[in-house]
Amino acid sequence: MPETIFGVPAHPLMVHAPVVLLPLAAVGALLLLVRRSWYDRYKWAVVVIAGIGALGGILAAASGESLESALSAEDRQLIESHTEMGDTARLMGIVFFVVVLAWVLVPIFLERRAASSASSPSTSVGSAAATRSSGAPTWLRPVLAVLVVLTAVGAVWTVTDAGHSGAKRVWEEDSSGGD
Repeated sequence: MPETIFGVPAHPLMVHAPVVLLPLAAVGALLLLVRRSWYDRYKWAVVVIAGIGALGGILAAASGESLESALSAEDRQLIESHTEMGDTARLMGIVFFVVVLAWVLVPIFLERRAASSASSPSTSVGSAAATRSSGAPTWLRPVLAVLVVLTAVGAVWTVTDAGHSGAKRVWEEDSSGGD
């Protein structure tokens, strides 16, 4: 991981990917939950945006660790809470991406399984009451929707919290250095 990009520390540049893309993916996912007709059209766009945002979080954390290694022990101690918030944001970005990916892929796999089993005779009569025509259990979509909402909120919250603490630290340092 390069420490600088065009002479600018890499970390302040890298953080823009998760800070912009994870909330954008969260809004997109929530819109798809509200407007079911948009789900089929935009689901892959939301997956890609969430994936790039999560990757951006990984890169931002790596560049932050690289930047942190160049600091003195005293300065490292001052940014310890920001580092922990960044680690949490990275983790929540990854979890959000995995949940969004599952939200899109699980119904596809279940529909394919149902289509293949529709051509063969059913062995269990009682299971038909607990599944939809797509083969998905009736509880699956609501559970995935709740997980999407919770992880979207968690990703946005942690990214905002980590970004705010980093920006606050930089601006406090800049304002105290000019006095």
